[in-house]
Amino acid sequence: MKFNYHLIMIAFRQLRNRKRQTFLTLLGISVGVMVLITAVSLMDGLLQSFIQKIVEIAPHVIVSGEKVKPTVPDQLVASGNGTHVTFIKNVSRDDQEVIKNYPRVESLIASDSLVQLVSPSVSTDVIGMFGTVSEPIQLFGIIPHVEDGIEKFSQNMVSGNFDELGRTPDGIMLGSTTAKDFTAQVGDRMQIVSPSGRIYSVRVVGIFMTGINDIDDNCYVNIRLGQNIGGFSPDEASNLYIRVKDLPKDTLVAKTIERETNYKAITWEEKAASVVALFKMISGIVYFLVFFVIMVAGFGVANVLITNVLEKARDIAILKSLGFKKSEITWIYLAQGLIVALVGAAVGCLLGYVLIEVMSSIPMASSSASAIRTDRLMMGKSPMYFIGASMFALIVSLIAAVGPSRNAAKVNPVEILRGER
Repeated sequence: MKFNYHLIMIAFRQLRNRKRQTFLTLLGISVGVMVLITAVSLMDGLLQSFIQKIVEIAPHVIVSGEKVKPTVPDQLVASGNGTHVTFIKNVSRDDQEVIKNYPRVESLIASDSLVQLVSPSVSTDVIGMFGTVSEPIQLFGIIPHVEDGIEKFSQNMVSGNFDELGRTPDGIMLGSTTAKDFTAQVGDRMQIVSPSGRIYSVRVVGIFMTGINDIDDNCYVNIRLGQNIGGFSPDEASNLYIRVKDLPKDTLVAKTIERETNYKAITWEEKAASVVALFKMISGIVYFLVFFVIMVAGFGVANVLITNVLEKARDIAILKSLGFKKSEITWIYLAQGLIVALVGAAVGCLLGYVLIEVMSSIPMASSSASAIRTDRLMMGKSPMYFIGASMFALIVSLIAAVGPSRNAAKVNPVEILRGER
């Protein structure tokens, strides 16, 4: 297809002659590109922010007391001659899913060169009481200075000093959500009712907020106090939290742990899979809807070109009689679609950038119902959003221009000039 400057000028003049219709088409493409960029930025920003927070302040691998291969149950074994029966007891009747002799298991896991840190923890569902407020809470017993290497509590303290938890045998650290529910402050005394009904008096030494609601709902005490409240023996733990040196190898670490210890190990990807899947499902719905916005803009491009072909039939006939080839006539109308798409995409990218900056700067009230808490909308700012949206608009516009361009090339100049059409 032959191209020259004159073809572009002809295409531009025809668009300029229909200013209002061309402007509305440009506006449609611009709005479509802007909405697509903003939607992609918002959904990607939320997902990446969630993943970043999880990776920064949550365990990469969690080892629980669940066995990969179930322990052989109690059984009766008959002797060879059948004269007597032996009872073999393998599982206690009140056996909990706990990690027994956790120091040995911890040492075994820590010997892996891919493991950076191992932190034991016990968890218990208890009742917290403060004043007239009484609510169920999940209490975790931890070794503070070790756990801080994983969940970064010392960097997320709202009030109090994280180090106090390690120095205070009866100290408790509250997540911001729980502290708000109890209206408790640092220095206050509150009571913890254990599953056995025993009441423990604890003192609030700190309040933290990580921005992840699943963590900010929790409360933390020293591991010994947590074991006493939960009825654990000194060598038992509910979980071992692990941070790996090379994040992409967390799955390999988890499989190695399961093979060597027979305890179930899940990665952060598995634990957060449902939330990530929800983000992706919502993103798919949003992109599907925005797709139709740009498709409507594509119909606008086709409408402009079809109208131009109908109104400029005589001009097309004259151009053909002057020696313009079919390919050149086709290019004139394809160029019109390309011009509209390029200008519309450029304006849409500019509007999208401005909208992203505005939306990311507007304060918003955080919700305790969301997976992560933030006072701003988390918007992604990758150049690929703009490139992808622009390319999509260009493709849609060029496809819309193909039909009118081919019709223009098929115009018979003899019929037009004779007035037969």
